[in-house]
Amino acid sequence: MKQLNLYILLLLLAASSCSDKYLDELPKDAFTEGTAFISYDNFKTYSWSLYEIFTDNLHLQRISGGLGTIAEGDIEANYLYNSNGRNRWAWQTVTAETPPGGWNFDYIRKVNIMLRNIDGASMTDAEKKHWRAVGLFFRSYRYMDLLSKYGDVPWLETVVEENQTDIIYGPRTPRDEVAANILRDLKFAEENIKPSGDGDNTINRNCVLTLISRFGLREGTWRKYHNLQGAENYLNECKRASSLLMTAYPVVAPNFQHRWSTEDLRTYPGMILFKEYSTNVIMQSFSRAERGGNNYTEMHARTLERYLCADGKPIGTSSMYKGAATMNDEFRNRDYRLLYRIIPPYKVNRVPGGNVFWTHTGNAVDREYIDLMNGIDPTGLRQFPVQTWQPFTIDRVPHIAGATGSLAPMSNNCGYYLYMFYNTGTNVLSGATFSTTDAPIFYIEEVLLNYAEAMYELGLFNQIVADQTINKLRPRAHVANMVVGDITAGFDPNRDPEVPPVLWEIRRERMVELMGDGFGFDDIRRWKRAEYFINTQPLGVRMPKAGMPAALKWVASGADAGRCYRIDDPLSQGKGWKDYYYLYPIPTNEVTLNKQLGQNPGW
Repeated sequence: MKQLNLYILLLLLAASSCSDKYLDELPKDAFTEGTAFISYDNFKTYSWSLYEIFTDNLHLQRISGGLGTIAEGDIEANYLYNSNGRNRWAWQTVTAETPPGGWNFDYIRKVNIMLRNIDGASMTDAEKKHWRAVGLFFRSYRYMDLLSKYGDVPWLETVVEENQTDIIYGPRTPRDEVAANILRDLKFAEENIKPSGDGDNTINRNCVLTLISRFGLREGTWRKYHNLQGAENYLNECKRASSLLMTAYPVVAPNFQHRWSTEDLRTYPGMILFKEYSTNVIMQSFSRAERGGNNYTEMHARTLERYLCADGKPIGTSSMYKGAATMNDEFRNRDYRLLYRIIPPYKVNRVPGGNVFWTHTGNAVDREYIDLMNGIDPTGLRQFPVQTWQPFTIDRVPHIAGATGSLAPMSNNCGYYLYMFYNTGTNVLSGATFSTTDAPIFYIEEVLLNYAEAMYELGLFNQIVADQTINKLRPRAHVANMVVGDITAGFDPNRDPEVPPVLWEIRRERMVELMGDGFGFDDIRRWKRAEYFINTQPLGVRMPKAGMPAALKWVASGADAGRCYRIDDPLSQGKGWKDYYYLYPIPTNEVTLNKQLGQNPGW
């Protein structure tokens, strides 16, 4: 009944802009904005619709669509890539006429409708403050994305009516004011929201603190590297909020991969908020999608090379690195988070007449990573060799299709196949949207990384901070602890030369821990280092040219000789990242409707 009432309310609110007479003639007992927001439970019911922000495709950190959709922020950053297409920033296909998504204020209006009805409701002052805090949390979440993409944006405190043309056709609000308002609202929410929210897995004080941690780092570093004032204020807020959360969540989960392959994330230490899936209630398609034939999301060689070896050193200086002559070599003695994001190499014999059964080839190299992966995850829910959704055993990795159009199940074009939800314990047989593996939204691992980076930017990072943050993440990745004193200019000869050595290592840790979660594009933009990542050509595994699929190309010379690829080098084609890309273009049709919006520089 609550869902039905909410649906009716939303229809009526939508109709209000079209027919005031219709609303005037509604029966006295009908739901209108004035009669629907009365009790605490009314607000609670309405608030459920606000949680859709976590699945909204306007955001790069979202839980929606297929596997490649969740990872879109890392595809945009060129940490990963879609082997069936080109990075639109590298190939300069983004224009103000065909802009990326984001310029939309519908959700802001939706939150503001709730906020303007709080004072007149039959609730206590504490209850009113709680719902105002919830609304401000959600509005801040949306404005964070708008601010990151566009800089100056219209700040809407209240519901805008049709006759308020001065606002509708008004100018954008300066970034300084928008950012200050976001922080103001989040601090109000922190002080006034119910500490435990409205029950299990709802927005609570720790969720607000997580958003302050994320926003403080994002805005603070944007200001520092884009030469704006006020960076320290936001970085200190990140430090403060993160520290509180680190005390509240002192334990890091012992298995990195279980963040994305657990049926009930309540059992995962450090989980602050997650998207819950339940049989016959709400289910997801991610688990089946990556075990099917339409996953074009891959990692490329440059990103793979950034993962550390088990001794905590990069491939350029580690004696444990075995080179890249074969896929077996380059995965050996590496950070386990690489093996949990890209299917490691193996080969088996499939038993004739059977889809699932297999035998070892008798070659020790072929079974190296089968034994390793089955050993490091004894739950049995991520068994190797990998299986498609049917199920059907994949007899070899890399499993290269090399053709356009639909791919064979769990194959890809250049060898480094991204998998995140792989979990043979969840239901992928009944249909595309029958899986119930939960998906994380807020978790302590991100907070630890936020804190480490903010402390560096404040000049406070040292071995103690490393031990409190990065060195809590590495043991379950089978990587030696960070020793800050060892990180000199020669620690990684392959690092971005524009980034100080210790900062590079902090950023590296963030990349590998959050790989696939969609943070990449926002990160490289706030660091103002997008060109370093975007302009890199995606290269695949090394393979013999003889017998190579016709759809692939092959590097014939140089250090990368023997690697396959489908996407050319953008710089050699006169393309690449442009400095004005750091801010998105405002869509041309919006500027046409409202001249006062102006356009971001360069567009």
